[in-house]
Parts: sequence; C-alpha cells; structure tokens
Amino acid sequence: MLTCEAQTAPANNQKGAEVTYQLMGDLSSDNPGAVYYHFVLKMVVECSSGAPGVLPLFVHNISENKIYSYDWAFDSASNKVSVADPCIAFSSAPCYRIYYYYIDAPLPFNNGGYLVFYGDCCRNDYQNLRTTFNASPLEGAKLGTSWSAMDPVRPGSGYIYNSIAYQFTIPARGVVNKNSSPAFNSNSDTVLYVCTGTRFSHTFSAYDPDGDSLVYTFAPSKIFYTDGSQGMVSIHTSAPPDAAYNGPAYSATLPLGEGVDIDSKTGTVSGQLPDTGSYMLTVGVYEYRAGKLVTSLPHTRDVVVKAYDCSKLPVPQAILPPLINDCDSTTLTIPNKTTPYNPSVYWDNNTYLWDLGDGDTSHVRNPVHTYDTGTYNLRLITMAGYRCADTAYSKLLVYPSVHPSFIISGNSCTGQPVKFTNTSTTDIGAINTVRWTFVNTKDSSEYTSVLNNPLYTFTQADRTYAAILDVTTTKGCDAKDTQYLNVSQSPLPLQSHDTVLAAGVPYKLYANSGYDTTGSIYIWSPSTGLDDPFSASPIATNTEDITYKVQVSNQFGCSITDTVHIKYYKGPDIYMPQAFTPNGDGTNDVLRPVPVGIQKLDYFRVFDRWGNTVYQTQTYLAGWDGNVAGKQASAGTYIYEVGGKDYNNKPVSKKGYVLLIR
Repeated sequence: MLTCEAQTAPANNQKGAEVTYQLMGDLSSDNPGAVYYHFVLKMVVECSSGAPGVLPLFVHNISENKIYSYDWAFDSASNKVSVADPCIAFSSAPCYRIYYYYIDAPLPFNNGGYLVFYGDCCRNDYQNLRTTFNASPLEGAKLGTSWSAMDPVRPGSGYIYNSIAYQFTIPARGVVNKNSSPAFNSNSDTVLYVCTGTRFSHTFSAYDPDGDSLVYTFAPSKIFYTDGSQGMVSIHTSAPPDAAYNGPAYSATLPLGEGVDIDSKTGTVSGQLPDTGSYMLTVGVYEYRAGKLVTSLPHTRDVVVKAYDCSKLPVPQAILPPLINDCDSTTLTIPNKTTPYNPSVYWDNNTYLWDLGDGDTSHVRNPVHTYDTGTYNLRLITMAGYRCADTAYSKLLVYPSVHPSFIISGNSCTGQPVKFTNTSTTDIGAINTVRWTFVNTKDSSEYTSVLNNPLYTFTQADRTYAAILDVTTTKGCDAKDTQYLNVSQSPLPLQSHDTVLAAGVPYKLYANSGYDTTGSIYIWSPSTGLDDPFSASPIATNTEDITYKVQVSNQFGCSITDTVHIKYYKGPDIYMPQAFTPNGDGTNDVLRPVPVGIQKLDYFRVFDRWGNTVYQTQTYLAGWDGNVAGKQASAGTYIYEVGGKDYNNKPVSKKGYVLLIR
C-alpha cells in the first residue's frame, strides 16, 4: 500500500477520461535493463471549466512488489462540440475541452508485468449509479477493507468515496513479447445527448497499435476514495471497487438499462433510454492475440450520456425569407434563418438539403451560388430523414441591374433647404417606388419622403445625418444608397430689422455667424456712416434714413443675407400721431409714442375730455388700443401727456390732443 500527497484535483466537471500506453522500446543506454513506455491521459471537461489538476500515475511492479509514481506533463488542449441527437435544439452548442497529458517512464524488465492505476476527483451521482457515501468506517467497509485509508478513520475528517478510478495491466514480456494498449478513436471524446423514448446509436470504436483483435463490452465504473480534509490518496494493489448501480434497472452489464446494448464487434452502443437525466457509461475493450486474451482487465473509457424529454424542447424549424432580392451581383450568399441553430454543429449531409432552383443542390448552411438573371424558387429541408425534418420555401429574384444614387445640392446648414436629386438607374424594368429617410444619428429621429427629388431643411446643428435612398424596380429588386451629411449652424437673422433714431445718434449694429467670430466673414453695405463695414458689430452714425444689407458666412460655409432700416428724426424728441383708428385692420390700431433719442420712458398717459385717465404706462413703446375697462372707448378727442429722458439723461416731455376715429 502507498499513500501520497494529491495534486489539486478538479471539481465535479470531468465528463470522461482515458489512459493509454505505448511500448517505445529500449531507448536509453543509461538504463539498458528498462523498457520505455509512453503513457497518455486524455481528460474531457466542460469548456467553461478551467484546466483540471491531475494526480500522479502509479505503476505496481508485480514481480518486485514495488510501486512507482510519475507526474504528468501537459501536452495540449482542444475544444470539441459534443455529439447530440440532431433533433435536440440547444440555445448554444454543447462544448467540451479535451486536455492531453503524457508520461515517458522507464520500467524494468520483469516476469510478472505491471498493474497501472490512475485516480482522480470526482464522479457525480448519475441516473444509473450512486457514487457518494457517508464518511464512516461502516460505509468504508462496504467498499472493501483492502481500500481503507492508511490513517485511522477520524469522525468528521471528510472522507470522500466518489473519486474516479482507472486500472489496467501491462503484460509481462515473457507472456506477450510486446504490447501497447488499444485507444479509443476521437468519436468517443464526447458527451452523448439523446431523446428519451427514441432510439439512438453511437459507435465507440478503438484501434490497436499491435493489430490485436478487439472485443467490446460494457464495463463497471470504478471508484476510489480520498481524505478530503488532507488531500491523501490511498493506493492498493487489488482492484478498485465498482460504483454502486441503482438496481435493479441498472447494473455493470446493463449500465443504461435493458433497452441499450453494445455490439461486441464494432463498439456501437444503441437502444433507447426510458428516463431523463445524466448517465455514466463505461465502455471496455479486450485485446486478443492469436485467439488468446492479452490482459485480464479491459481497456476502458468513461462517457456521460444525457437524456432529454425532447417534446419539451424547441423544435428545429427551417426558416427562409419569403422573398430574396439580389441587386448587386449574380453570385450571392443565400440567407438561412433556421432556428434553433448552433453555428458549430453540423450533423451530416442531411442537416441542410437545398434545392437552389436551377437544378443545383447544396448541403451547407448558407450556400454561395452563381445564377443567371431571373426568378428562382428555392427549397430548404432541414434534418432530412429525421423525425424533426422541416421544409421552407422562398422566391429568389436575381436582377443585378439597379444602381441607386443621388446628388446633394446646397450647403448642409440649419434653416436652409437642401435638395436631394435622385439619379438612380436600372438596366432591367423601371424604378417604380422611391423612399427617402433622413436619420439624425445622435438621437435616431427620422423624417421620410416619397418625393423623387425632395427638399429637406435641417433644424439641429452639429449633427450627422444619414440620407438613405431606397428604390424598387418593377422586377421587385430593391437597393439602397446612403450618404452622410454634417449639418452646421447657419448665421442667425438680425434681431431687429427696423429702428428709429435721433439724427446723429450713434447706433451699434450686430450680426451673429452662429459660432464665434473665428473664420467668420461680415460685409455691410453701403459703408456710409459705418466705422468698420467688415465687423460683426459696426457703429452707424447718420442723419439721413438708410437701409444696410449684411452678408454673413461662417467657417463651415453657411451664409445668410439680411437687412436693417434706420429712420432718423430730429431730436431728442417724442413724436405722437394726431389720430388713430383701433378697428383691427392692422394699421394705426394702437396709439403709442415714438421716442427718438430717448433712452427711458417715464410716463405715457391718456385722458378723456372730463380729465379721467383712460390709459397709462411706463413701458417703452407700449400703447393704448382704444379700450377702457374692456370696452371700446367712444370716438372723439383725447388728451395725452408723455415724458422721458434722452441719451444725455435730460428730461423730454410733450402734451397734446389726439383724435380717436371709429
């Protein structure tokens, strides 16, 4: 018996393992009495799991009753998609990772051969076998006293009795001149997915480097146990115990029940499982040479089988768009929206069976095919020949002759219409529908138009817009052209277009380019009375009425032209009309003072002939609408008085009469 410290072992994520050996011969002059063997450990774990920790390999020299231990070296790892019933639809492909480890070990010649042992953690509970036991001496005795731990069993020490065991023999050279173990082919590196109540079949074939005949069988799953608290592993030269099968339905000879058997010549496991759940299957293979059994222990391979009630799973569906248009080329990739779909799972040539409509067929998911111009009827059958077969149809239009295009005229500036001119052409048929979409890429807001050549005015500055033209031909061909516009802010209109001044009073004009003045251009005309006609805010000083025109453009090419009229009066003074007509015609409806050179209005009051106040205000440019207490005032003569301060802060006042005409 040997007790050794264990390396870190993986959690219950192991889905299968296999240990093989190959006789390499006498490869070392330093150890001429030894023969070198190349051992390989293959472990299958879930892709989401990390790299497994592995325990040492133990070799028992039967003749000398010595036990050697060897540490594994990592070789490589690769992912593999598990084999599933083609009618089981998963949301994502089942994925497992295969890790390979190796040992090159010199073993001395002997006449008794070798007993090789490898154990690892941990074997789960399965539908067909029970692997966990209570940590007590009584349960340990049930497993066989020859496998009890070296240390005394301590209450609560955490003994684990569900670890995985593999054991095989290397025959003595005197019995078999040389021997290498069989090895299962890569189709065994998997987890099987099947439907309950439905017959399945999978071949666990193996090859033998020596050309020995192979006989396949079901083998019992083996276990050993560890001290979980201290990481101790106990090894003995006798056989590890079998896992406890959940009888009577399951046993070592019927690990998947009486409905599943194995072909001893091919290794094909077939049948059907009655219940859902996960099952542990151990497949064994015996070697025969010249009709004689080479070793008494089979070479084994563990495989997990998962059974589902497929009536509760999504049903695979063949799905094609009802109409497929191609307007770019006669060579196209045909879309396939079949669902559920695992991109890395390809069952066989019946997964996808295409009739491409022109006499050709395909078995790939998305065929790439070259057509002549015309209309074709497509058919897709998924899982042909299986119980979940489904069919979809589509019409394919191949008219690669429409050329969508358009021209943009005008600056991309806010408030200024931009013209979009459709210049699309087609070689076959005619363009019969047009749709424009203008998309603000910042907030995804849209505006659409069906005009052939629309005008569109953008309102938000510093935005990127996508202009999309979608055209359709009378042959059903649809094509799009997309261009992008960066929209900038236009210069702003002048705040006032008319003003009244006292003759000779300076007046500051102001134009706004929409951005800061950097790179902006201002041109005021005429230049009469202006201190700087190229400034954003020139000062005008005149005595005669004048109209100024300003042209403003900013650094983004956006421009605007606007005008302002200045009327000059003698002053400072406050001018009042002699009459007004509040009849709602928009002309002379309000009586208001016209201040010239007046910076502040102190009062404006109106009285009737009896001295009653009918209106008063201090608001600059406010006026009387001819109503008193919500009713129309009588026509006739009224008295006004108005006063304010000029730009030198001197008081200016005026009194007089005004005629209200109705």
